[in-house]
Amino acid sequence: MRRDRIKKTITYLSLLFWLCLLVACGQQEETTDDGVTYFHHSIADRNTQETQENSTETEKSEEFLLTAVDQIQESLQLYRYADGMEYRYYYGTGTRFYDKYGNRTPVTSFEPGLLVTIGDVDSEGILTEARISDQAWVYDNITRFSVNPDLDMLKIGDGKYRYTDDTIVFSGDKRIQMTDLSDGDTLSVVGRDKNILAVRVTTAQGTLALSNTKLFEESFLQLGTKIFAEITPDMEIQVPEGTYELRVANDGWGGSTEVTITRGETTNVDLDTLKGEGPSYGKVQFVIDAKDAVLSIDGKETDYEKPVKLTYGSHTITVYSSDYDTWKRNLYVNSEKSTIVINLADEDSSETGSSQSSSESSSQSSSQGSSQSSSESSSQSEYKNRQEELDTLKDLISSMTSSSSLVSK
Repeated sequence: MRRDRIKKTITYLSLLFWLCLLVACGQQEETTDDGVTYFHHSIADRNTQETQENSTETEKSEEFLLTAVDQIQESLQLYRYADGMEYRYYYGTGTRFYDKYGNRTPVTSFEPGLLVTIGDVDSEGILTEARISDQAWVYDNITRFSVNPDLDMLKIGDGKYRYTDDTIVFSGDKRIQMTDLSDGDTLSVVGRDKNILAVRVTTAQGTLALSNTKLFEESFLQLGTKIFAEITPDMEIQVPEGTYELRVANDGWGGSTEVTITRGETTNVDLDTLKGEGPSYGKVQFVIDAKDAVLSIDGKETDYEKPVKLTYGSHTITVYSSDYDTWKRNLYVNSEKSTIVINLADEDSSETGSSQSSSESSSQSSSQGSSQSSSESSSQSEYKNRQEELDTLKDLISSMTSSSSLVSK
């Protein structure tokens, strides 16, 4: 069934580079090439009237259809049945994800097409929890099906189900029509009663299964340039077919290997083979724009004029300056060399970008001063800076041939 869908996304504006920063108030509108209109808001600066008229807060029991998961920008895109709009929510390392039985699960379990409920949003615009709803059924590995567009019907085996304008069909990163499904496709179908909520084509996916995960649990894996996931006991994740570099690191241990994912098959990786002889170290060069800045790593003041030697894994970095608010983030080290550029000063809107490193890999982030104005021009500047930072992140991720040090909230 062919239909035109106007997608609108209300974005909780936060700077994301494995981190989330609260930005100035105001609203900016951007229409992208894919036709999606994004509204950028600052949560903290909404007044009561705006909250009543334009509130995106929902009851915890309200159900959404998950339409996209962006593991680089750490966001979930959700379709709300009540108004036919799509909302973007950002998550962080503190966000709790649950399966339909109430058990903790990694974000990689959240696939487009699932029915979900969400928790509150904290003061920084970060989702506190997301849960797969137990009010919908999921049929996987469907190969026997047919579509009747005249009756808006999807037949699965001998069962007949209806689909509507709210039904979304996913194929990879794209959305297609129900009539685009063809023989040979393998489907995952989500529905309630006799109604189809979503269909996902899973033909070109395989499974990555990890064993001996204990050493790396609560750390992160990096698969290629787009997949980042917290490691859980003996985890399994669905991955598009292809060849990737898998990297893991924690407490000074870590390594990498090339893995090939084949559609419909399971690729097993024993993480004991990647821990190395340990401990492994990476040299991180910090570049901070404030002259009086003091850098603390894992609670210890550190001289950052020269590259700092850090063990592979997660570290807490804090920057203090008399002119700016305290800057605190988690740094995830999994490469031999990297450069972290920390811009505490608010950049003028006329500038085209932030300073960048020319080393093997670099990362950028920025934080605004407490005295920043909430005027429209300031909001435009912050919005532009955020886009530049995200573009820098995407360029960094896409250009990595080995790995990088990532900053996460």
